[in-house]
Amino acid sequence: MPTTDAYGQGVQIAALTDAPNAATLAFNLADPIVQRSIMRFASASARAATLTSPVEGMTTWLQDVNVLEVYDGTAWRGVFYGATVWSSYTPSWTATTTNPSLGNGTIAGSYMKVGTTCSVFIKLVIGSTTNRGSGTYKFSLPFTAATITNSDPGSLMASFSRAVTPNHGVGDVLLLNGGTTTDQVWFPNASVVGDANVWTDNSPWTPASTNVFRIWGTYQTA
Repeated sequence: MPTTDAYGQGVQIAALTDAPNAATLAFNLADPIVQRSIMRFASASARAATLTSPVEGMTTWLQDVNVLEVYDGTAWRGVFYGATVWSSYTPSWTATTTNPSLGNGTIAGSYMKVGTTCSVFIKLVIGSTTNRGSGTYKFSLPFTAATITNSDPGSLMASFSRAVTPNHGVGDVLLLNGGTTTDQVWFPNASVVGDANVWTDNSPWTPASTNVFRIWGTYQTA
């Protein structure tokens, strides 16, 4: 009569008194071990076709979306994994009509991606030779935003600092489903209390040397 492993995982181990059967021995070892390891599937639909009755604690890797998930007895839940330190990237600063150029200004970005969640930070400093371009400003994201049914992949915060009134303010940054850049950035109107304007080359004001702009937050990635 087979016994089970010493760790209580239900892996059957043949006894010396069992009738010899190599196939049964192999299956009794392989099947319990495989379902307790990280199983790889091409997609969620491929997994569903194979694991018709998943068991609590099963863990799988979906190759099409690069997602690690564990079954909690009711549904497959994402397992957070990924970088433990922030990485740097150089955001592209663009405008809807004419792209700006940095000149002696600076732009820098950093991010950390854990699973499908990305935290990002962008800092832009306007220089004396910066060409502000024209149109609505946008910034490239480190990863493509997710597409969320009846919703958005998230939104970011933004702030400005400058030497004249108003010298500091906070706005918000819209993100579009499947976007590779930010969408509209909204800042408080410099002259109308309670109003806000989309950030462009001349609204809510014309960006000037030493102005500092920051964008930060978390969004869902594709």
